[in-house]
Amino acid sequence: MPVVREIMGKRDGNITDDDVLKAMEHLDMVANASTMSDYFYEHPDYGQMVGEVPDILRPLVDTGEDHDGLPGVDEMMDSCSQLDRSTLVTAVDSIIYFWLDQWHKGNDENGDSVWTYPIHVAILLAERFALRECLPALLETERQNRDFAEVFFDECNMVGMVPACIYRIATADDLPLLAAFARERGIYSFSKAEVIAAVSTLPRREPELLPMVQQWLFDLLAVFADDIDPAVGDVMLLEAIIHCCIHTRCEAAKPMIIRMYSKYKLPDILIPGGVNEVRKNIKKADIGVLKEELDSAETIWKNADTSWDDEDYDDEDYDDDEDYDDEDYDDDEDYEDEEDDDFDDDELAPRQEYCGYAYGGKAVFLPVQKLKKYTLRIELKDSKPLIWREIEVPSSLCLSSLAKAILLAMGWDEDHLHQFIGKGRDSYSTSVNDPGDSLFSQSKDGNRYAVSHLLQKKGDSTVFEYDYGDSWYHAVKLKDVAEYDDGEDRTVKLTGGANACPPDDCGGIHRYRYLLELMQKKPRSRELSGFYDWMGCKWDPEYFPMKEAANAVSMMNK
Repeated sequence: MPVVREIMGKRDGNITDDDVLKAMEHLDMVANASTMSDYFYEHPDYGQMVGEVPDILRPLVDTGEDHDGLPGVDEMMDSCSQLDRSTLVTAVDSIIYFWLDQWHKGNDENGDSVWTYPIHVAILLAERFALRECLPALLETERQNRDFAEVFFDECNMVGMVPACIYRIATADDLPLLAAFARERGIYSFSKAEVIAAVSTLPRREPELLPMVQQWLFDLLAVFADDIDPAVGDVMLLEAIIHCCIHTRCEAAKPMIIRMYSKYKLPDILIPGGVNEVRKNIKKADIGVLKEELDSAETIWKNADTSWDDEDYDDEDYDDDEDYDDEDYDDDEDYEDEEDDDFDDDELAPRQEYCGYAYGGKAVFLPVQKLKKYTLRIELKDSKPLIWREIEVPSSLCLSSLAKAILLAMGWDEDHLHQFIGKGRDSYSTSVNDPGDSLFSQSKDGNRYAVSHLLQKKGDSTVFEYDYGDSWYHAVKLKDVAEYDDGEDRTVKLTGGANACPPDDCGGIHRYRYLLELMQKKPRSRELSGFYDWMGCKWDPEYFPMKEAANAVSMMNK
């Protein structure tokens, strides 16, 4: 790993953000190699592992498209409480193995031929009834490739359900099984890291397990001490294990860890301080690496709901007196001058609803040299009246997450691709559905770059483009840079805004401005009537539902 050795070999502390980015790009390449080309797990015949499923759960093994009669989760949980344990274990295992079988028989890696919901319910059942006997089936979901993980967990925003369940149900007797999983070759390295993190958090649930977990990690570390393979992601996995050793205060492993840092030049991604952080924190670090909100698979499942909280949001005062330099544009395009039409608008809603949406939604943060609190001003270029939003984000927020925050703050529903355009026409693709696509040839992955890569000091700006057809350009300006107070939440939040986000697919900013002109000068025109019918409402260009947008943005923090 020459790039990582060269970059992270700087032990004088002068590691820049660019150094970290180069290392992460190289590690991402290694991770892709380990999870794609070097993935060689040969799964058993899952179809032969499917057993009896009780009536209340039988709809979960139905491959038909009509699931209207499916009982709710609470009803299934209540009914399953009446079943004996062995029946319930068989049912949970069977549901998981049934859908693993369907996945491999479907020949459809994008998930169109499988139903993700039953596996989620099976995990909830295993957790609710502490079915540690189901651990082999749960681990089988973690043995699948990256495509499976993205369909069954990532796309549903339920990442971490399996490790959270393992944390809740595993016992000391299960440590050998979990160690064998972590030592396996040919499976998804990040899945191993998730399971190891779950084990390292067990002492927070049962403090008496701490010595056993420390020994478990020490033994696992010894497996990698003299024989790691960088080509299959062992370097990243090794640092994950060391990270867990710190958070179990496994001091016995410290000499071995120091030797490993010297031998393998570990990348210092999970442990930014490297070996010095190991020496400093291994005696006093917090126990466990799973966050509080990830302690329960049920919590993850509930938080994945796309409905927004109804809690009150305190709007902060905002001074909108600063001047805005509108860019020149040609608005002289001729439109057909249609006669007024007395259309019937009784069936229309009085105004539009908030429809902001972003795939995935969770905020993702990257290592930065020094964390700052950024206040960003977002203005939709050429909009009159000016459409603007103000958001507060940590400087470590990745660009793809910043794109989600802008979409939710504005009210776009992410029907189209998007990107940031930096200096020199460099572009940073931020679209979940097509992360490699861009209008420019030098497109970079927005998941690998933090906001601080594009914006460093007050007054810096960049451009965010949404919908390469209509080309909605947003000026993103760094309005303020501040330090976080001790104990202050490092969250993404919407703090201000004005005027309605244009509707998707309405034709771009100039077409939208033309429609606003019709609303003022020809409110009964046939063309405007068609626009209202298309929208299903009387459009209000000044309506900005601050509370709904703020709640949507705040959900990124969960």
